[in-house]
Amino acid sequence: MVELAERAVDAAWKIKNLEDYDRRLRRAARRLDETSREHGTAALVIYEAALMRSGRPIDEVREKVNEFHRAWEDDEEPLTIPRVSGIMNVHGDEWFFGDAKLRKLTGRLLGQFQHRVAQYNYVDEREVLKRWADSYDTRLFIRRRIVGTEPVVGVVGGLNLPLIQYLRVAAGGNTLVPSPSVARALEALGFGKPADDYETLSHAENLALHLDLPAPVVGELLEGLARDDVADFPEPPRSSEAPDAASEETVEETAGAEGVQKPDPEGRAARRSAKNDPGKGDEPTRVQDPQATNAPGVPEETGDASRPSSPQAGRGEAPVVPGAGTEDRREDEHS
Repeated sequence: MVELAERAVDAAWKIKNLEDYDRRLRRAARRLDETSREHGTAALVIYEAALMRSGRPIDEVREKVNEFHRAWEDDEEPLTIPRVSGIMNVHGDEWFFGDAKLRKLTGRLLGQFQHRVAQYNYVDEREVLKRWADSYDTRLFIRRRIVGTEPVVGVVGGLNLPLIQYLRVAAGGNTLVPSPSVARALEALGFGKPADDYETLSHAENLALHLDLPAPVVGELLEGLARDDVADFPEPPRSSEAPDAASEETVEETAGAEGVQKPDPEGRAARRSAKNDPGKGDEPTRVQDPQATNAPGVPEETGDASRPSSPQAGRGEAPVVPGAGTEDRREDEHS
């Protein structure tokens, strides 16, 4: 874990110290803003994510979504989840590249999120989608990384991790898509080749934390680095000397300036071995009683030691005799 954290720190330093870092950051933010504007309604976001299951290029998928939007756009009746579901139920597979499985998957996803809208007391559909994208349950299921399982949206399966992440990013979630380009950029930054999409996602989100940037922006940054084949990054400064050697040189310089004799090499070696000896150390300290005669630094007291008075001593140190004074009180009472 410490090594992974150090890699993330180094990678963040390399990116921030690129000569064109500011330009790349602006370009990543602009591309992300353009993508978010293309997703007008929650229903179209879900529709686009389902069409990505076909494996077609993203430009072709978005063209199909825009075509659907132009065909059914109505100023008086927006393209809500119920309306889009109704349109797709009465039309054929032409809106799904002729694939009936995509049509079925899209319908199940729309129904699942319509159920969530009802659970949230009919809050805005885009807000419901964003809450799902950043919810604890969604993040926990992905981080559990259970072998032999696949990510699900509610009770809907059939989507792999990149598609789930695509839907989360399109919904406005603070995450990114673990694409091959992102994995290649992370490898160039010193993370090593990720084992799978889950490891790619973990490294990229950790890097976003050290860059103090939203994860979608970092995803676009990494995509740009991979697209431009950037492999020559500036190296972070590192100390070439060991701390002990540096401290000894400082001591020697101070000693020379003050006219104190410098220790010879044998003395330095002996001091270093004694410093590294785990059994070497000061004697344990102990809080001493200042009244104790054997306490270090406390001199022996002279003279007769005063003895405490008897617990039954009377006035003037006269011993108290049990029953004394009782006869006198009785005589006073009779008189």
